[in-house]
Amino acid sequence: MVPRVPSKKQTLLQYLHRGVTMVHLDARRAGVIVPPQYATDAHLRLNLSYRYSIPDFEIDDRRIQATLSFSGTSFQCVLPWASIFGITGHAGDGQVWPEDLPTEVMQTLSRPEQAPPRKERPGLAAVPRDLPPADRPPAEARDAAPPPEAGTPRRPHLRLVR
Repeated sequence: MVPRVPSKKQTLLQYLHRGVTMVHLDARRAGVIVPPQYATDAHLRLNLSYRYSIPDFEIDDRRIQATLSFSGTSFQCVLPWASIFGITGHAGDGQVWPEDLPTEVMQTLSRPEQAPPRKERPGLAAVPRDLPPADRPPAEARDAAPPPEAGTPRRPHLRLVR
C-alpha cells in the first residue's frame, strides 16, 4: 500500500507550529498575487510564520493569504494551493509535490550545478617590524605557510600591532 502524502494545507500547518516555514511556489500560476517584480518567477520562495504577527494571515482550503514584506514594503499576497509545489521548515526538512513542479525547476533538479572551483585564499604571514622594506621576504615567500611542527599550533595567532 502506498503511503498517503499529507495535503499541502496539513503540511503547512504542521510546519508553522514548529516555526518559520518557507513556501515554494510558481508565481506564474493562475490566481497568484505577488509583487509585480516576482510575478514571473518559476520558483518563488516566501517565508511564513505565526511569529511574524501577520494581521490578515489566512489559510483555507483554496489558498494562503497574507500581507508580506518585500524590501520593507508591504504587499497583500494570495497563494492558491495549486501554485505551491514545496514546503520546507527551518530545520531543512520539507515536502515536495512533484506533480506541481514547474518544468524549469525540474530541469535544474535533473542537472545539478557543479560548484565553482574553490579559490585559495591568501594566508597571513608575520613580518618582523624591525626589518626595512628592502630586507623583507618577497610576498610569495611570506604567503607560503611553513609546515606545522610538533607542539606548535597549526595557525599562527594574530596580535595587535600599534
